Amino acid sequence: MLTLGFAVSGGGWLAFRSLHIARLIEDTPTSRIRSAAQGYVELAGRCRPLDGTQNLAPLTQRPCVWWRYRIQQKAESGPGGKRRQSWHTVSSGRSEQPFLLDDGTGQCIVQPAGAEILTGESTTWYGATPWPTQAPGAGLLRSQGREYRYFEERIYEHEQVSLLGQFGTLSTDGQRDRQAEMTALLAEWKQDQARLVERFDHDLDGHVSLSEWERAREEAKRTVAERQLDRPTRPALHIVSRPDGGQLFLITAFPEGDVAKRYRRRAVIAFVGFAAAVYALGWLLQGVFGGAGG
Repeated sequence: MLTLGFAVSGGGWLAFRSLHIARLIEDTPTSRIRSAAQGYVELAGRCRPLDGTQNLAPLTQRPCVWWRYRIQQKAESGPGGKRRQSWHTVSSGRSEQPFLLDDGTGQCIVQPAGAEILTGESTTWYGATPWPTQAPGAGLLRSQGREYRYFEERIYEHEQVSLLGQFGTLSTDGQRDRQAEMTALLAEWKQDQARLVERFDHDLDGHVSLSEWERAREEAKRTVAERQLDRPTRPALHIVSRPDGGQLFLITAFPEGDVAKRYRRRAVIAFVGFAAAVYALGWLLQGVFGGAGG
């Protein structure tokens, strides 16, 4: 009866959560990175590693942008010919290395920590050691134990990815940089007092007065502005990460429409399980209390 109670509560929760996610995906328009508003957004594009980085899936050593793995060990219990087989997890992990999303209008860094992630590819194979010593499929060519089960999911470079998350932009504060550079330039000029007096002592009294120092400040301001104009503009840095406040952070290797359909199917399956558990629990309770009443 306790198991049926958990099935009722778990099935109902999963059904309504899956339906909520499907509606959220359908009701949130896909934004373009170049013009995306700051805050909670949906984005879609091709993914690739950040420049100068590499991410290898730990079990297969295949290059990718994200991975998740699980290793399980077989266990048997029960007497004689009625022994039951089960699997328990002995090792697991997932990638939290950031990667890049490109939708053709711009790029953003995706920080996958804390995201719910659906992948388009997964691999399951078996072996005799706690860590795989053969690639998937290699054991088919020769006898190999099946005491351990290996499971790995991956998102590959250039795969199409859709996501829901918190979008933010870290832009360079040009005004603050200009002020800091101007202060540094003035400090440099003050190191050579003779040169400073030669340049800005217009009344020739041998020192730089307050009014002459203000002219030096204006000259430094113009110099810094000219230097910044000659430098290439640094692009703004866009980042997608886990939202605050418990909002869904979802990364999927499927088109938006397919993702919504998957969650709707999950909702239907969960609701069917919920209804079956409710019916079974009602039947069981009727038997218990009906029998007690008789």
